[in-house]
Formats: sequence, structure tokens, C-alpha cells
Amino acid sequence: MSVELAQLNKLDTTKLPEASVAFVKNGSGKTLARETIIKYTPSLAYAVVQELDSSILGKDIIVEKKPEDSLQLKLITIETVKENRRLLPIAQQFHTVADGRHAECHMTDILSTHSLGTYNLDLKKNVTIDSFELTDSWRDDAGFIVTDRNVYLQGTYDVAKLLPTLIASSQKISAYTKADFDLVADFDSTVCGFSRDAYLTLLLASSSTILLAKSSGSIDGIIVGNGADRINLIYAETIEIAHALLKSYVEKTKVKQVTMFTVQGAWECQPTKQRPVHRRHTRAVPSLIKWAKIYALNMGVHIV
Repeated sequence: MSVELAQLNKLDTTKLPEASVAFVKNGSGKTLARETIIKYTPSLAYAVVQELDSSILGKDIIVEKKPEDSLQLKLITIETVKENRRLLPIAQQFHTVADGRHAECHMTDILSTHSLGTYNLDLKKNVTIDSFELTDSWRDDAGFIVTDRNVYLQGTYDVAKLLPTLIASSQKISAYTKADFDLVADFDSTVCGFSRDAYLTLLLASSSTILLAKSSGSIDGIIVGNGADRINLIYAETIEIAHALLKSYVEKTKVKQVTMFTVQGAWECQPTKQRPVHRRHTRAVPSLIKWAKIYALNMGVHIV
């Protein structure tokens, strides 16, 4: 599930100004579900389910909005029988939603409207989600119907097998300092296609090992990790720079294995363990991301 993927990341995304958070709570105020949506352009957002109680997992529920806060949903009932919408008129089947739906469907609806607006005459309002498992509810009820062009996975790589596959490079690698932030932000925007200074500030402040490839007063690559086996991202202008960054990270941290989210085929070495990650969109595959520069990405927190 998306919730399992999100729990692998330690960033507190509620600190981001672009983030909106929705809750489903029971009558006594206990949180049963929590979802965050991060707006990264006026029409695009990334959704993350962070909590989902077993009592409502996979079940249709009826909720009501709290009058004082539209992002706070109160559980009314848990449905035992799924509504048979095939008996409704065709127009009603396709242009309305059932009262009883999974918690994540309720939350995604209110969050996308809250973040991206109600009016969407150009049909450009697009939300992306990543999950280890993609249930029918994501597609049929929440509307994540568009399959991404890339195949994603979480891979764990044995360093002893990984290093011999890396291309030799004379690229100089240096440690990140706060003075490098503006250059990093400029480079990051060439990868993403948009600016996200608040996210970078949070990510870099929360990461213990950050290495850069520099040339002529600019950044040509960056690797960010937790100082151990978890790598959050690797962006680079060329494959040689990406390999130099990873080699430097391994040498600095002296780890025996590394785990990262990546696009299938980005690395010659085969992972010793891997899990597929399903990325789906509500409207279209975003075209602004420069995938040729991305060798590892921070799934479960942001779109890249």
C-alpha cells in the first residue's frame, strides 16, 4: 500500500507550505486515516497516504465533513455491502460517486479540490500516487487510471556486485554545504521542471550525507542519503557523474548494501531484493520531469 511506502520516509511533509493534510476520525476523535497532498504546480500534485487503520482498510465507509474544517472527515458508518451502481442511470453512474468509498478515496477527493481548486475546465488537474500495491479502489473509485511510462522499483544492491558495474570517472565529488543551496536549487529545477525550495530545505536538513558534482560554478549532480544504506535521490547530468556520486557515497559511508527507489534499467547491476512500485495518475503522465537525469528518487514524499 501507499501507506507502507510512505512510512519508509522520515520527512515531516506537514512542514511544507505546499502540503495539505486530510484526516478521517471516529466519533471519539481517534485518527483512522491520514493523507497528505503536496502541490508542486498550480495543476499538479502528489498524494501520500500516511495512516490507514486496519478497522477501515479495504472497506467502504460513509463520512461527513466537519463544518469548521473541510479536511477533517468524521466516520459515520462502515458499509458491509457495496452499493450496486449498475442499477443507476448511465449519466449518474459516470458523473457521480458513491457515498460509501474507501477512506483514501474520500481524502484524495477533498485534498485535490482543496489544493488544485474546484474548476478544471481544461481537465489539467492531475494527481500522482505511488504504491507497492494498487487496489481496484485506486483505479475505479479514486480515479488513478493513467499508467506511468516508466517501471519503478525499490531495489537493494550488494555493494560488492554494484561497484564493478560503475563507469570509471575523473569527476570530483565534494560534500554539500549550506552555501551550495542556491546552486542545488537551480539544478533541481532543471530535473523537476519546477521550483521546490521548501522541500529541498527540509530534505537537505534531514539528511546526513549529501555529495555534489560541481563544474564551472554549477551543479552537475547530487546524491542524498541517510549516511547508511538508504539513498533518497541521485540526480546527474550524465551516467558517469551518477556512477561517480554513488561510488563516493559508498566509499564515504562504507556500507555493504544500498537501497533506493529507481527506474527499472537505470543500473546495470541487478538488485538482490526488489519490490515493484506502481505509479498512477488521474489525468496524464507529467511531461515536465527530465527522467534522463534521475537515477534514484524519493518516492513516498514527492514526485521525484
